[in-house]
Formats: sequence, C-alpha cells, structure tokens
Amino acid sequence: MNSDNDKTTALPRGLTLTANIVSDVFSPLLVPTYAMIIAVMLTQLSILGVGVRVTACLGITFITALLPMTFIFILMRMGKVSDASISDPRERTAPYMATIICYLGASAYVYAIHAPLWLIIFFIGAALTSATAMLITHWWKISAHTGATGGLAGILFWLADRNMLSGDGLLWVSLAFILVGLVASARLILNRHTLGQVAAGAALGFGIELATLMAVCH
Repeated sequence: MNSDNDKTTALPRGLTLTANIVSDVFSPLLVPTYAMIIAVMLTQLSILGVGVRVTACLGITFITALLPMTFIFILMRMGKVSDASISDPRERTAPYMATIICYLGASAYVYAIHAPLWLIIFFIGAALTSATAMLITHWWKISAHTGATGGLAGILFWLADRNMLSGDGLLWVSLAFILVGLVASARLILNRHTLGQVAAGAALGFGIELATLMAVCH
C-alpha cells in the first residue's frame, strides 16, 4: 500500500506545490488575521484611522498567529509534535488548547479596544469551533483548515445578510465559498484529509460562527 507521501509525489509537481502554498497561506493560524483585515477594510470600521486599523490587525496577528506558532515550535523542539502541520491527530490536543486560549485572548483584546460585539463574538465562535474540532479529532481527523475558512465564510455571510459589507456583499460571500473550496481541494491533493473530513470541517466552522453570531448579535 502506498503512503500519503507516495500518492502526493505521483502528482504533478506544480500541483502539489500550489496545494502546499494554499495550505500554508490559509493556515488556521492566519485566517483570523485575514478576518480582522476584512473587518477593518470592508465594514463600518473602515472609517477608523489607518494607524488604529493597522495596530488592531497586528495585535490579532500576534495573539492568534505568532503565539500559537511559537508554542508549536517549542513542542517540536521538545519532541511532542512531529511536524509544524501536526499531521498526527494524537499530537493535536495541546496545540488546539493553545489556539482556543489565543482565540479567547483575541476576543478580550478586541473588546478592550472597543470593537463591535459581532467582532468579539467572531473570535469566541472561532474558539468554540476549535474546541469542537479538538474533541472530534480524537476519533476522526476533521480538517482544521476548512474549519477556519468555513468560519470566515460564516461571518462574511452574516455581515452580508445585514448589509454591513462595503460593495457587493454577494460577491464577497461567493469569494469566501470559493476560498473554502480551494483550501479543501488543496488538503485533498496533499492527501491530508478525505472529502468527508474537509466538508465536515467547513460545515462546522460555518455553522458555529453563523449560529453564534445569530444567537448573540440580534
């Protein structure tokens, strides 16, 4: 039986390279930063000064990307995690816990800088998505990548439904769903997940974010 690496090697080099780039660029640790950028560029938050918006985005990047990445690097140095992608589901509990704490920290951060309620709830929803995925991953390797992009699609859908996005809301939502499909395809090409696992991850992220926003932000 061929390994996942053997299957990936058999694919055209350009395809696997593109899939790796998509996976890295849309890592679950980077998607919250993209969500924050969207929030300060495409909603009423765009009226804030450039310095305020840049500082807010850098703060989210530090909390939700740099801190978890540093923790994962430490785990790798300690031999607790075999690779940066955390391919082995048995090694995911500690990184998931760190990510959940960082998402909650991000919600506290945006609350402290007087962000609107929906943005605070977005990060709480991300924490809930990660907590649910952490439980599922003990039995089934649900996709964290599509969970993150599904959550991004969820908040864009909610914002568009309330006419809170600049420009054509339908266009932004459509692009978000295309992104989910692109990331799902990349994970399938790299043999990191099955079709069911990427679909479940996307549905989980989208569903939890949308349900949380609808429940709290009337």
